[in-house]
Amino acid sequence: MKSKDFLSLMDCMKFALLNGIIICSSLFSFAQKPTSPVLEVKLIKEIALLIDKNKTIPLTELKKQLKNVSGKKIKIPKVSPFVYDPKNLYELCKPSTLIVAKLYKCGHCTNWHSGSATGFPLSKDGVFATNYHVIDQTDGETLAVMDTEGNIFPVTDVLAGDKKSDVAILQASGAKFRPLPLGDPAAIGSSVHVISHPDGMFYYYSKGMVSLYDGIIGPGRSLREWMMISADYARGSSGAAVLNDFGEVVGMVASTVTINYEKQKKTNPQMVIRLCAPINAIRKLIE
Repeated sequence: MKSKDFLSLMDCMKFALLNGIIICSSLFSFAQKPTSPVLEVKLIKEIALLIDKNKTIPLTELKKQLKNVSGKKIKIPKVSPFVYDPKNLYELCKPSTLIVAKLYKCGHCTNWHSGSATGFPLSKDGVFATNYHVIDQTDGETLAVMDTEGNIFPVTDVLAGDKKSDVAILQASGAKFRPLPLGDPAAIGSSVHVISHPDGMFYYYSKGMVSLYDGIIGPGRSLREWMMISADYARGSSGAAVLNDFGEVVGMVASTVTINYEKQKKTNPQMVIRLCAPINAIRKLIE
């Protein structure tokens, strides 16, 4: 969902004082998820410490790597499904849902801010997937990921990427993940599940179905065939896994397109099309 889909912390009038650090954060307004402020403060504080210890890679360097991996593929071990009842899907797949955080300074104060996207592990040793546009940013200091146990790891390498499908595969240094299995293409009408971080509501669950496969042009990029789903997501959900009933990855959240009744004026919105990279687009980056 591009840079606007990172959770921009624009309101420097809101501050949180914790552990002696003053942090600007718009996430403090999300009463729906009372743990969000705690996670946000933890992200900023610990990533800032990694920066101070020179353990991070600048976002500008990661972006250079992104431009140099076109056509590359990686090898990952095959992962067996571990969800046998959709009722247990959230509990079992939540630990495999990553917070991908960008640290930046707003230019209006001296404090660090963070923006969040989503990702999912492909291997136990720190390889994970997210959207191409999550790395392809014009601002920001660095990227890091956090797991459900609160462990934070710097993103150190871009392993593969494809701008057209909006898929990138990255390496988080020192991470130990529980990878998700890759599934087969999901049929239209089949159930899908998304666990993501829309607008600071971390680990939000939504369910829907595959609505269509079509070659609609996504914002700023194109793909021969996008997967469209009815499960809800929003900014901050970029890079989330689209899962079938067995917890297998069948796609990746990418962007949205709004259909307006008055196209020229862009008013009176009627429908939101939710575009996802299908599993075949992800598999193209894997040997």
